[in-house]
Amino acid sequence: MDSRPSKRVKLASNSEPDGRVALEDADPASIRARRAAFLSSISRSISPPAIARSGTTPQLSQTTTATPKTAAAAAAAKSQDLKARAFTLTSSKHVSADRVSEDAELPAQVNLIASPFKLTKIRDLPSSQNIDTVSIDDILGNPLIKEAWVFNYCFDVDWFMNFFDSDVRNQVQVKVIHGSWKNDSPAKQAIDDACRRWENVTATTAYLPDQFGTHHSKMIILFTHDDLARVVIHTANMLAQDWTNLTQAAWISPMLPLMKTHAGTVVGNIGSGSRFKHDLQAYLAAYGSKTKALRDQLALFDFGSVRGALIASVPSHMKDFSTTGDTKQLWDQKLWGYPSLFRALGSILPEQPKEISSPSHVVCQISSIATLPPAWLNQFFPILHGPLAAGSSHQREQEQRQWDPSRVSIIYPTPRNVASSLNGYASGGSIHMKAQSAAHLKQIASLRQSLCQWTQGSKEALRAGRAEAAPHIKTFVCFSSKPTKESPTPDIRWALLTSANLSQQAWGTLREVAKGKQGKQREKHKEREVVVQSYEIGVLVWPELFAKDFDTGEVKAESEGGKMGETELGTERQQSANVTSTGTSKRQERPDTVRMIPVFGKDEPSVTATVPSSNITIVGLRLPYDLPLTPYSGTDMPWSPQGVYEQRDRHGRRWPRDFL
Repeated sequence: MDSRPSKRVKLASNSEPDGRVALEDADPASIRARRAAFLSSISRSISPPAIARSGTTPQLSQTTTATPKTAAAAAAAKSQDLKARAFTLTSSKHVSADRVSEDAELPAQVNLIASPFKLTKIRDLPSSQNIDTVSIDDILGNPLIKEAWVFNYCFDVDWFMNFFDSDVRNQVQVKVIHGSWKNDSPAKQAIDDACRRWENVTATTAYLPDQFGTHHSKMIILFTHDDLARVVIHTANMLAQDWTNLTQAAWISPMLPLMKTHAGTVVGNIGSGSRFKHDLQAYLAAYGSKTKALRDQLALFDFGSVRGALIASVPSHMKDFSTTGDTKQLWDQKLWGYPSLFRALGSILPEQPKEISSPSHVVCQISSIATLPPAWLNQFFPILHGPLAAGSSHQREQEQRQWDPSRVSIIYPTPRNVASSLNGYASGGSIHMKAQSAAHLKQIASLRQSLCQWTQGSKEALRAGRAEAAPHIKTFVCFSSKPTKESPTPDIRWALLTSANLSQQAWGTLREVAKGKQGKQREKHKEREVVVQSYEIGVLVWPELFAKDFDTGEVKAESEGGKMGETELGTERQQSANVTSTGTSKRQERPDTVRMIPVFGKDEPSVTATVPSSNITIVGLRLPYDLPLTPYSGTDMPWSPQGVYEQRDRHGRRWPRDFL
């Protein structure tokens, strides 16, 4: 009887060099069966199986029957091509259907959800290290795109325009938002020159009231001819180097449809789509009239499929509220920088007692470390672990909390890490920390206990495959405990992908400001405020967001008359019974039904034998670094582009002498 062997067939001596059995010895019936199987395999549908498609993400291939206007007619004809399929398949899968992993047999009630953050493709790494990654071509290559708003710090307009589909490249309306406002700035001059070459590209400068502030946000908002929109929040400049051999990442929203009605949508809990839309509109309003057209368009779209909290910064002054006992004020205020993160974490993390038996651990992975006074470290790092329990004494202690270096890891590359990267020292121009003066060295000494390298880890299964791609990505991840050799992959409590590095300008700093009185009396009436100087943007995610019963707070609020749309941020609304006065949903005290775990080399989590048979959702979070972390040695120093490095990099160059 002819049956397919269960194992690989051992080659006979009369086999062909490529492993095929010689035809004269093969059974004719077997040949026909193999030919039929081959023809059947190549004629199967190339679409992903239904179980792998996101029910909340409209598929572009299903919308190509609509006739686009004017120049988009050619785009509709090409919407079945490879680029359109790539654009569809790289959609965010944060509400994905139950996917069956090949790594293990799933219990009946296990739901696997792919990482909400995607790493970008690295040009000089093999395909095995680029699984589930996204490229700039995937984001901009959809031929149905009609309008793109591109927010960033650095631009090469001619370079990124080439990634729009060739048939519509000269018709897509592109708006470039940057912060180079000085007329003699080379960056501004280059952007303006490019706009003269591209009639469909216009540039707008963001207002920066502070000389030390920057427009550092990295976001792309797309509109298509089939009435869909997409928001992409990422970490890369719009430069070739950033999208080739530097480690970057992106959060990509589903394709957002138009709202069915225009009566307005309620503002739900933090993490809901309506709240995300509300906060995005508030962020865009900081640009003034320059983004009014964008805000008017976004108001028409349904963000209901979005799960995540927008954490952004704009140049601003805010009252200090960190010790207030009335958390209702958190909803009523416009909050940016670390106050915005404080509000979000205060709503999703349980209040902590003063003494914690099993403390959480935060890994801050960044590409730049600015001057950080000890007072700022004590302002910023303690909030990452969540609020203290209520009570007057604990409220005072909230203000007096000191940062604990043993509970924080800071991943920043050493000169050796940069030298061994794919681009060698050339990557170092994107990575910044000063290490020359006595003040700089004192700061490094204060951070040394927390500093970790960007390097390959000891456990092969826990490697991200990015040790050779120097980091420009910025992530803040809170683990349930510190990753160690004995327990390298603890569960994740929350994760933030952002453009913000470790700096006072990005996150804000607490200052005392004299107000009201004159003369000597003025000094006696000082108020504290948080000052943010830069534009930044990021997305915060946590496990409960992906629960099937996640409480968006929208249905209950709608029945109570809450509205979004025309309402301004800061408008008070009634709260539903299970929503706190901050407009958020507290983490419920119930058995864990959703877990977020680190994943390496791919976006989807694997199931192990330790998974219980009860109903559970497992969310993967694609890490850009290996676990466990590799601490600095006693002699390691952080990379500094102002330094001099005579040890040659992988291309035989020294810094900076071979780059002058």
